[in-house]
Amino acid sequence: MSDVPLSERLSSPRPLSTPTTPSFALIQRSIQRIIERYDAPSTPPEHEAEKLLAEMLRRILVDDWHKVPLSFATRVAGIAFAAKYRDKPDLAQVRQFLLAEVAASTKAGFLNPMVRVYMESYAPGAEHTRALARALAGVGSRIGPRWQLLLENIPDLFDAETAPRSIAARMEAMDDPWHGLRAIGLRQPHAPGLMDAAHLAYLARIAPRLDQRAEIDCLLGWLKPDAQTVRNVGAGAAITALLRPWMQRQPPKEIMTLLIDRLTENYGHPRVSRHAAWNEVDPAMEAVFLRWLMGADIRFLFRILTEVERNHMWADREDFWWTLHEQGRIDEVWIAFNEAGHRTAIAKLPPDARQGSRRFGRQVGDKDKSVLIMRIGDKIVIEGTFNFMVHAFDGRKSSAPKLYQPRYDVTEIRDRATFLWKQVHVRGWQDKVLRNL
Repeated sequence: MSDVPLSERLSSPRPLSTPTTPSFALIQRSIQRIIERYDAPSTPPEHEAEKLLAEMLRRILVDDWHKVPLSFATRVAGIAFAAKYRDKPDLAQVRQFLLAEVAASTKAGFLNPMVRVYMESYAPGAEHTRALARALAGVGSRIGPRWQLLLENIPDLFDAETAPRSIAARMEAMDDPWHGLRAIGLRQPHAPGLMDAAHLAYLARIAPRLDQRAEIDCLLGWLKPDAQTVRNVGAGAAITALLRPWMQRQPPKEIMTLLIDRLTENYGHPRVSRHAAWNEVDPAMEAVFLRWLMGADIRFLFRILTEVERNHMWADREDFWWTLHEQGRIDEVWIAFNEAGHRTAIAKLPPDARQGSRRFGRQVGDKDKSVLIMRIGDKIVIEGTFNFMVHAFDGRKSSAPKLYQPRYDVTEIRDRATFLWKQVHVRGWQDKVLRNL
């Protein structure tokens, strides 16, 4: 027991110390991961979808809702307003019932999923979209916290006409639209439907400025956010918007390199691992991109050779083929590196593009040889390193080597008897090649 009297202790109290506020960052991250994993309802198999619709119609007709969970109604709604079913006359009663329920319901557990149905089934000018928008606009105050932040930031979310443009306007003001949209309550910025329409509206707004590096970076970040999957819907329109400013003029080197690397990383080489997005791009624009790619590949080949073959000079060969490229005489280009060159080339690619890259092939027949495979008119011309002679084949014949293959064997190419001509690298070799071309 202390000898200090109680009166003395009470007269000089100690200052109250409060514990440090704990960090909730870890909890918030865990909550976000759970939301992202389970927020989107699963899509039922086709046969199950038909059964769910039939069961819903039966219950409407007999007015039997005994032990029917809200999740049943929201799953049916996702199907009934999906593209395959939303215009079917025999399901009109199901859609009308669901719209009436939106107007009457006070349950956030039903209204929140119906907001998602509206957004993901959105189609510009479609009647079902306008009907869902009208129904949800009338119950905005009853929608749960799940969507309230987004409604505060996009007040006309349920205006089927203006919502895409409003979202696009917010995106335009953001340095990072994907994360910026999440911050204002849109958890799935790449979701289909309304965000597909917003994506196109966004492209229209920023198109005049896509010759500026900051705008290009912003759009590329939207198409492929860090650690997220690439945007596929509307990707052709985005590629078109990125290439259009350069149809009549050459981009700065750093912008050309950026577009080559990121577009091939996200959407593949147009001639090798072609993504469907390239089918939506004007062939003239694709041709411009391929021309950039050819030039980059020629420079890339000799850059790698200079690094891995330090005891040899490639300047005369690089200058010759680069001049032909500049003159527009080379129609297609592909590279196949030897083992050392392939390892070095892979290391030069952006980290996300290294796994399974199809930017170039591998030469496996001779450890010292890398090759440049070109289509020049109706000829396939192959340039090789060291003592490999320039070989030319008739590109119209099936016996000619093919471009864009993952593997080549220079020994097999050299032994083909179907070559048109070949030229050793001695004084005046360039003139002889030009005459034969």
